[in-house]
Amino acid sequence: MFDIETIVNLLIDNAKKLFFPEEWVSLDLKFSKSEIFTLIYISKKNEVTMTELVEYINSPMSTATGIVDRLVKNGYISRERSDTDRRIVVLKLTGEGTRLVNSIKEIISKYLSMIVDDLTEEEKRFIMEIVIKIMHNIQTKLDAGKADFEDKKDTTIKEIPID
Repeated sequence: MFDIETIVNLLIDNAKKLFFPEEWVSLDLKFSKSEIFTLIYISKKNEVTMTELVEYINSPMSTATGIVDRLVKNGYISRERSDTDRRIVVLKLTGEGTRLVNSIKEIISKYLSMIVDDLTEEEKRFIMEIVIKIMHNIQTKLDAGKADFEDKKDTTIKEIPID
């Protein structure tokens, strides 16, 4: 029998081990989750426009601009002109930004290795299939929720009397 409450309690009880290891403390913890995701996204894409970033982090342009301004000010990313179209400004990681993202990836890899090192190849394949299925299900349900939200938005213009 699948007991979701037991799993929730297990995750909560052990979250500290995953999210607060000593290695995380050695990183600069002044970053918000949006800043971390911004750095990782730029690392993955090599360069991004503000429009791409806004879509990825699902925030208003003003919020993304604040995130980018802080990361530029602290030397983690740079704003540069696109090589293909000089009118477009792109965001790129600096050397310091690349070092930070690599540190984050190393820590994550270390902990994932702890999880899978003692598993057989079949068990590793099985976990991979489950994780892919879970992520697909989450995305499908989130997309359906967005569609429901968009459908429920009241877009009619209302007249508001002003006295």
